[in-house]
Amino acid sequence: MRVAVLSFGSNWWARSESRARRFARYNSSGIACGRKMRRHWIIPGVVRFNGMSNFSSWPPQSMLGGSFLCSEVSFACGGNRLLFLERIPDLELPQFCLLTINDQVHGRLDLSSRTCRSGTSIVLAASELRQRQEIMLLVEPGGWLRTSTGFWQLRLGARSGAAEIVFVAPPQYASEP
Repeated sequence: MRVAVLSFGSNWWARSESRARRFARYNSSGIACGRKMRRHWIIPGVVRFNGMSNFSSWPPQSMLGGSFLCSEVSFACGGNRLLFLERIPDLELPQFCLLTINDQVHGRLDLSSRTCRSGTSIVLAASELRQRQEIMLLVEPGGWLRTSTGFWQLRLGARSGAAEIVFVAPPQYASEP
C-alpha cells in the first residue's frame, strides 16, 4: 500500500546487528516521563524501517512528506506492525497517510467510541498516561477524527497534492461528513 508520512510517533529505537542488512529502526507512540520516552501502550504497535531499503534517511524529519510502499498492517508479537519497504515517487495519491496526534495539539481521541474516526482509518499504536495521549493512525485522504477539541479532516492540497490535517469545527458543531 502507498503511505504518505505526515508525522511520526515520539518513540524511536534501533536494533543493530553485526550485519548491516539486519539493522532496523522502529517508531511508535510514546509519552515523555521525565527524561525518558515510555510507550505506555493502550494499543501496541510499531512501524519498522529496515537497513537494506532504499531510504537510509536520518534524521526522520527528512522522511516527512515522503511517499512509501508499505506492507499491509499485520498483527504480530502482541501488536500492530507496519513495514516500510521502500521510498517511492509522489506520482500517485497515497492510499493512507501516517499521522500522529496528541492531546496537546489535537485534543483527546476517545478510542472506545465508534464515532471518533472515519471507518477505514487504522489505529497503529496508542499511548496514554493520565491525561496525556499520543496516537499513531493510518488515515485515508478525506478521513476524519473527532477529538475533545473538535472535528479534524485529512485533506489533500488542491495545487500540491500534499496532505494535511485541518481543524474543521469545534465539538458542538462537529458532525460526520
